Formats: sequence, C-alpha cells, structure tokens
Amino acid sequence: MNTLQGKSPCCQAKIYKGGGKRKQCSLCKKTWSIRQKKRGRKPKRPNADLLRKVLGKGCKVSHLAERKGSVSRSALSQRLKKTMSATARTNKYPIGWLALIADALWFELDGKRWTLYVLAVRSTTGGLAYFLDPLLLSGRETGSGRAEALASMPLEIDNRVVTLVSDGFRGLCQLAGRKAWVSQRCHFHLLAQFKVQLGFWKKMPDHPVRKEIYNVVCQLLKTKEHDIEYSENLYELLTARQCPHRYREVGMEFLRRLPEFRAYLNYPDLHLPHTTGCLESFNKIIRDRCKYVRTPEALRLRALSLTRVRTTVRCNHINFQQN
Repeated sequence: MNTLQGKSPCCQAKIYKGGGKRKQCSLCKKTWSIRQKKRGRKPKRPNADLLRKVLGKGCKVSHLAERKGSVSRSALSQRLKKTMSATARTNKYPIGWLALIADALWFELDGKRWTLYVLAVRSTTGGLAYFLDPLLLSGRETGSGRAEALASMPLEIDNRVVTLVSDGFRGLCQLAGRKAWVSQRCHFHLLAQFKVQLGFWKKMPDHPVRKEIYNVVCQLLKTKEHDIEYSENLYELLTARQCPHRYREVGMEFLRRLPEFRAYLNYPDLHLPHTTGCLESFNKIIRDRCKYVRTPEALRLRALSLTRVRTTVRCNHINFQQN
C-alpha cells in the first residue's frame, strides 16, 4: 500500500513543505532539500590543450602557471594529472601482419633502478609505427621483464606479429625464436660497439686493422650476393694475432648471429627496418618529458599518456647507410 502521509526521517513527525524544494520536520524544525546537490564548485573538464602543451611540446608546468597568472603551479599540476588519468587510447592499429619494434630505457628513482619497456607495431608493408602501452618494472632489463612486456600486448595484435626488430637483447631473441618470429637485430647498436673501439682519436698503432674489420662488417651488412666471401674475410681478420680482443668478441658474436642482422635482406617482402632508431628517438622525448618525475607512479602515468598523445612515429624502410 502506498504511503499517503510521509513522516520525517529524523523524528517520524509531520512534514511541512516550503517553496516546493525544501521540507521541514514539524517537531525538531530540521530542513532538507528534496533533490540533493553536490556542494562546492563544479570540477573542471580534462584540459586536452594542457596535455598537448606539456607532453606534446615539452612546456614546463611552472612556466605555464607564470604565464597564466591566475592559477598556481600546484593547481595546474593537479589538472594535468587529472587529464593524463582520463586520457584513453583512441588510435586504430594497422590491419594485416605486423612487425614488432621493442626497446627499453631505464630510470633511477630514490636510489632504485626502474626499466620502461617500450613497444610499437608497424605493418609489414611499411608506414608509421603505432605505440602500445609501455610497461614499467623495477630492476634492470631482464628476459622475464621482456616476456612480461610481450605478454601485456593485446591478443589481437600478438596473433598478427610475424617479425621482431630489437637491439639484440638475448632474452628477447630467445622469445622471438619460441614464437617463430623473424628476428632483425639493430645495426646501429652493433656498429657503435666497433666505432667506440676504432682508436683513431687515440692514434693506436692497430687502427688500420680495426678500420678494416669495421669496413668488412659494413659490407657484410649490406651486400646481397657476396656474403660468404665477406664472412670468410672477416673470420680471417678476427682470428689474426693483431686483432684486438674486444673486436674478436664482438665480431665472432656477429658472425654467429649473422642471419638475424641480414633478415631485412633475406625477407624483402617484410620491409624490415634495420635499426630501432624510431624508438630511440622517441626514448629521448620520454626522458625529456619525465626528467622531473620523482615517483614510479608519476613516471608510469607520464609515459603512458605520452604514448597516447603521440600515438605514432615514422618508421620507414631505408637502405643500409654506413656512417
């Protein structure tokens, strides 16, 4: 049965109506509103322009607060945090088979090392590389961390990945082998190990030998028909007595992993990039935008929001170029 005469919730006494919106208890004279409203000022909407200026252009929050004048730095930081938390990934990934590009960078927060695993996918026909959500884990870069980063990929993307481009981290190459992916190792990381040991600026006596080994490695990376000839030549140089110990270690590892460095030539239909340069350039942006963070939560939120603001990076297939 419907209640014809409602009673006050405080004293169960008769209710007086006032103004059509408020009611009053006849016994204790307490009043209340029929339709309760949230007290205080209404919250501001997420400011997409603030996100674009701070993460997109690299402006500092303190500089924006000084220009604005009416808003303090702390208030602007709270608005930025709210906007970053509300930012969702809206980009669509390319269709068809995909190439996965993986890299990592580390940060030190409160005396503890943290590693940020950055992933991007690109169509095997070429074009832009689309970022996935990065993963932040404590500790150094490890095989288990790489495996956890790959496991965080959406299933519909993981099922379409056929090749992996990486810096040659051994744990990552092993994961690619288990998944039967074509592995392409970065040429830049390899050549950097040789160039830093060239010894030209130190005027080392064995500089001609080092330079010859470096030139043969470059020829072996780009040749399409004479790979056996250059491999034999490189092996003779590495096994000679005058070859530096460090050059012998890096060179022998290069010969053992030669198919992984020449995958972009052996599989031309995949249009593989031979470096992870696109992620290396983006890692510099991440470091610049996150150089003032002090907690892992802030670092994770900034890196995640940055990949959702800058959703793509140019990753073209180019021919090998010797520096």
